[in-house]
Amino acid sequence: MNNKAKQILQKADVDKLPSLPHVLLQLLDICHAESLSFSELTSILRQDPALFARIYSVCDYDHCQTETTAETAESSIERALEQLGINTIKSIAVTAAVQQFFSRTSLERTDFLKQHWYHSLYCAEVAESLARLSSYSDPEEAYTAGLMHDIGQLILEQAFPEKYTLAFAQLSEDDFFHDLEHDEFDTTHQEVGAELLKNHGASSFVCDAVHYHHEAVDLILDTHPLVKIINLANTLTSSYFDSEDQQVFDAADQLLNIKQPVILELLEKAQKKVDAAAASLEITITQDGIDGETAKQQNAADELKQVQLAEQVRNIALLDGIHQHLSRAEISPESRPQALLHIISQYTGILFGVSDCILFLYDAAGDVVHAVAGSHQPAQLSDIRIPLTAGRSMVTDALLEKQPLHTFAADQQEDESDDTSPSEVDLESLSIIDRQLIGITGQQGMICLPLTMNNAAIGTLILGTDQAQYSSLWKQLPLLTRFVNEIAHTLSTNKLSSKTDNIDETETRLLEQRIREVLHEVRNPLSIMNNYLGILSYKLEDDKPAQEDVQTIKAEIERITHILNRLTEKEEVTDETTLIDINAIIADLTHVFQTSLFAAKNIQISLDLDERINSLQSNANALKQIYTNLIKNAVEALPANGQIMVYTQDYVNVDGREHIELCVADDGPGIETDILPKLFSPIETTKGGDHAGLGLTIVKNLVNELQGSISCRSSDKGTSFHILLPK
Repeated sequence: MNNKAKQILQKADVDKLPSLPHVLLQLLDICHAESLSFSELTSILRQDPALFARIYSVCDYDHCQTETTAETAESSIERALEQLGINTIKSIAVTAAVQQFFSRTSLERTDFLKQHWYHSLYCAEVAESLARLSSYSDPEEAYTAGLMHDIGQLILEQAFPEKYTLAFAQLSEDDFFHDLEHDEFDTTHQEVGAELLKNHGASSFVCDAVHYHHEAVDLILDTHPLVKIINLANTLTSSYFDSEDQQVFDAADQLLNIKQPVILELLEKAQKKVDAAAASLEITITQDGIDGETAKQQNAADELKQVQLAEQVRNIALLDGIHQHLSRAEISPESRPQALLHIISQYTGILFGVSDCILFLYDAAGDVVHAVAGSHQPAQLSDIRIPLTAGRSMVTDALLEKQPLHTFAADQQEDESDDTSPSEVDLESLSIIDRQLIGITGQQGMICLPLTMNNAAIGTLILGTDQAQYSSLWKQLPLLTRFVNEIAHTLSTNKLSSKTDNIDETETRLLEQRIREVLHEVRNPLSIMNNYLGILSYKLEDDKPAQEDVQTIKAEIERITHILNRLTEKEEVTDETTLIDINAIIADLTHVFQTSLFAAKNIQISLDLDERINSLQSNANALKQIYTNLIKNAVEALPANGQIMVYTQDYVNVDGREHIELCVADDGPGIETDILPKLFSPIETTKGGDHAGLGLTIVKNLVNELQGSISCRSSDKGTSFHILLPK
């Protein structure tokens, strides 16, 4: 490897490689959505070489590039994201946006980045198709190598911004391209890219594929298949490719035994996919020979994206300041709502020029929202309590509908077809309480912003505005939404903490001591069991089925130990979600239960698991606990020779969102009608023994943590529990 490439990489900063503002804007929108879509996040990161490089620069490349099979739908980027976690990914997105904002934004550079993005994605798609057609063992690896094959160009552009962008960005990537690079920089983008991937633990085959993607066909005839795939993919997707050039198709036949008609078909399909991705990101690729007016329009569109990115960076900075202020504020339990309202009022004034705001908080006990009186507001305001019922007030309607509402007539210039436009409500149709609230603000009308956290109601923030302010504020709705999300998070956290403020310290210490004593006694036999399992595993070295059983039991002991450890934590611990195989978890646990639960009563169990389910972003430990409790509950309720039926189902649509359903049913005597209304409360049951009825309470709480729902159907012919988990 060229020493010059190593020297350049020593000075390069992978975390500052440029991405298009078009890509970063969409990435930020996804990251700051109330319900983050992991699939959308994966899709956008999988399309951008610079972001892809950032991901792999902070994770274990070798771990992420594990072997893929036909049965494995999980891609390398998905494994990387799973390893990093959502918070780290958000940090990468925000950092990339801020760095891009402060970097050079010339039109020449933007055009260079667009061309690089398009060619890299096109090459990746073609490489993956070539890999599948040639029966290469890892098509995902081919996609990765194709996406990253020109990453060295971004490194060189970063190291030599003036020279590289101006001298090379306008050149067609012909046979002399890398020769010119070598003459100017004493290295090539192939060498730099290969060295970068090598430094991050990529396999030698991936590095070689990047290194030799410009070599002549006769020089790579005997190389690893991945080298041939990337070399051919680069040729087919380069600007100098001519569909009339028979030599290219002869090369495809010689290298991979793929004929011309097949090549032309896969190129067409790949180009359509890339064009669709570009359209979704509003990326226009400059074509040779376009007129001056079209070029001017494209430049204006690119400049607009830069402006929008600047606004996003501004919003990020402002909201980070709010977060820091709220998190550092020393607020006593007695004055908490009023103090938070004071801080909120300060920031609504700074950010939006609105000083008149009213805060309503949700009271679950009475199912009402109640007003919080600020220091400059009448104390009697706190006497207002509105039932959380549709149609009573715009305050409650906004919270129930989980969308902003306002009292102003639509702006005549607004697009009436815009689905994001709020519900129109004129003053004459308002309830008396809403008119009172407007009167308290002293303004012409109000905007009601719902405060929710994980779909749970927190309250409503009212902004008193006039017509002119409303028009301005509504254009800033994304910033408003993120602003109230920050408030909702703070209020939710403070509510949780306030619950513990009134607990007697002595009582708390005694309880904690008792918990530790009990846990100590429980951990001892668990440790002994774990040690015996280790000895048993050693003795059963050649018995593969028995080894699998031992490992499953060990995993369950570790899970139980994890649950016990959480009990000693003073603060609630939220486990990171990962991509899990729900069917595999159910099958493994059911196998364990065959001897531990079912055998004594000769319980028969049948599984009907939907094979369409690939993976689910969820908490594996929580899901195991849910399933274990439901199975134990069914076994306890069943007589001898009873039956349990378990099924999973994909693509269950509820309220326009897809879910995965898990059902555990039995043919037992059913649940008594007087117990059903209190089924998920910790009550005494009729099962006998020392069963305290806590299992279903735990299940309900865990399902809520996973943002799912649970329901029960019961009759004298049996009972079934249905769990819906959002995808």
